[in-house]
Amino acid sequence: MSNSFFNDSFPTLPHPVLKAEDIEKSMFPMPHWRNPNALTKTTCLSDKVGMANTGVAVHKSSLGPNIESTAIHYHLSNTEWIYILSGSAILQLVDASLPILNPFQPASQVQGTERGDFIGFPGGVGASRYAHGLKAGEEGCEYLVGGDRGGSGVTHYPLANASDIWERSKDGKFTVASAPNDSQ
Repeated sequence: MSNSFFNDSFPTLPHPVLKAEDIEKSMFPMPHWRNPNALTKTTCLSDKVGMANTGVAVHKSSLGPNIESTAIHYHLSNTEWIYILSGSAILQLVDASLPILNPFQPASQVQGTERGDFIGFPGGVGASRYAHGLKAGEEGCEYLVGGDRGGSGVTHYPLANASDIWERSKDGKFTVASAPNDSQ
């Protein structure tokens, strides 16, 4: 008796184990459109094992020595986390809170991070307190980065006084509308 029902009825899934060698081969350079000094080498691990539509994203990323990951930003509706695998980095934090939440803005700080450190950023209006970016140390930095993956969101770049409104389609492609913030 044939098992064609199972073969024809279920989607083909990738193998659940993604080998280190395959991860390294799949990493690609990704510049950041709002920061010419940012160049991350990255790959989406969760997509590669068939988890593209689960609401969760996990990326492996690396930065060369003294390279920035992104423009300083925060997310209004999405969480983000970073786990340092190797090397070190400076976490750049800017308090971009609304004046009603923090009348003594903008304050900024830097925090050294190293192998084994975990960094987390909840989304929401309060997320503006910790607008962030990562800059690799002298030896570079390798890390996991991820968070929840909504269908749409807003990312604000307080130092650029701009926001991106984005939407993710079911096939994983992004549509981004960028706008300066004219309220100031």
